[in-house]
Parts: sequence; structure tokens; C-alpha cells
Amino acid sequence: MSKRTFTTSLMALSLMAGLAQAEVTVPERLQASDKIVYCGAMDSPPMGFFDAQQKPVGITVELGDEIAKRLGGKRVEWRVTPFSGLIPALMAQHCDMIVDQLFDKPERREVIDIVNYMYSSQAVTVLKGNPAGIHSLDDLSGKRVAVLNGSTIRTLLEAHNDLLAKAGKAPMTLVVFNSDTDAFQALRVGQADAYGTTMETAGYYQSMAPDLFETGVPAFAKILTGFGLRKDDAELSKAVSQALADMKADGSYMALLSKWHIEGNQLD
Repeated sequence: MSKRTFTTSLMALSLMAGLAQAEVTVPERLQASDKIVYCGAMDSPPMGFFDAQQKPVGITVELGDEIAKRLGGKRVEWRVTPFSGLIPALMAQHCDMIVDQLFDKPERREVIDIVNYMYSSQAVTVLKGNPAGIHSLDDLSGKRVAVLNGSTIRTLLEAHNDLLAKAGKAPMTLVVFNSDTDAFQALRVGQADAYGTTMETAGYYQSMAPDLFETGVPAFAKILTGFGLRKDDAELSKAVSQALADMKADGSYMALLSKWHIEGNQLD
């Protein structure tokens, strides 16, 4: 390789690196602030939750911390909010961004902007040994199924009840909870026959208590998942998108997903 060709190659590599690592522009309204405020339910391991020392941990927590770092080293402040209240809290300006497992759905896009960071799927968890014999959504007919208030799977199961009714089958009874912890406890003590939740949360609880829970209905309804931002906060949406692009470019994005064993959820 000639000296000129070698120099040109180095310049090309430098240019590519510069494009991949474009500087994140901090929104004007946040430039004078030392913090960024996130809204999250913080009750859905492994996404976002509190550990035994009441420290925020999980996938969304680490993503949020990294984004704050790339927005000028902001300090993160959490506003813990029930999942069903996340969008109202964002719209009321109680926080700068929803940092949670927020599914990208058209009706949400009508109200807020969403910056996607991964895919998610749904699953149905049952007690070990599957005593209720639940292997498909049709098997939920006549069963008590725990769901999280405001969750996508609640909507999906309500729609499936319509299909059961058309087939002349008994509907499932949806038992609504405000946290995954309460829902799994209800399943454990027999107050529910199954729990419909995200594949990620189901997998986490099954790994924590393999003698108690297993998957009844495997992953279905794959959907993009993202952070929620106000439509009038376009500068922050752009900055978060750039921070995620930089994380993909430098490998920290895949390293985080690998740490939590959800590499299959990566964005295309």
C-alpha cells in the first residue's frame, strides 16, 4: 500500500468515526440544568426496578444513565409513577422523558414522540408444571389472568375475549394490578391462573424463581419499544436519538443488551 493510499484510508476511517460519533447537542432548555428528570414505573425487572438496597437498576436505568451522560453529564432524577400514569405525568411536565418499556403504538404516537431502543414481546407465565394446562391464548378461556393496568397485553387479551365469545367459549377474567410484583404474587398464591406480561419480565421472574414459574404461552406480538417525549420537545428527541446511535456505533448498546441476556431484542 502506498503512503498516499494509507493516508487516504486513515482519513476515511477518521471521517467514518466522526459521522458515527457526532456530538450530541444538548437542548437549549437543559443547558443550564445539572439534571434530567425521568418518569418510570420502576417495577418491571429486568427493565427498571429497585434492588434490595433501593437503588434503581435494570436495562432502562442503564440506558437512561448513559443518555444523561451523553447529554453533558446530567444527574438523573427519577419520578416513580404507575405505568398507567406515565404519559399524563410527561404531558404535565413532571419529567423530561418517559424511561420505561413503552410500546410504540399509533395511539401513543398521536400524543407523544417515541424514540425506539429495542423490541419487546408478550408472554403468559404459569405456575411450575402448568397445572391449568395453558399452552395457547384459547386455553385462557374461563381462567383468571393477571395483567398490569395500562399494559398492552391487557388490551390484547381483552380483544381475545371477543374471539372466545364468537367461538362460544367462556371469556377469561382479567385481574388488574398496578405492579408486576403484586401480579406475580397473585399467581404464586393461586389468586390467578396465569400472568400476561412482557417476555422480558416473565423471563426475569422465571430465572429468579425457576421452581415456581414457567412459560405457558411463549413469546408473541413483537413490537418496537421506546422512550416517550413531548411533541414540543423535538430538540430532546433528536438528542436522545443521536445518543442511541452513538451507543450502537461504539458497541455499548449491544454490550448492555448482552449483559441482561436480551440480545435478540436489538433494533434492526
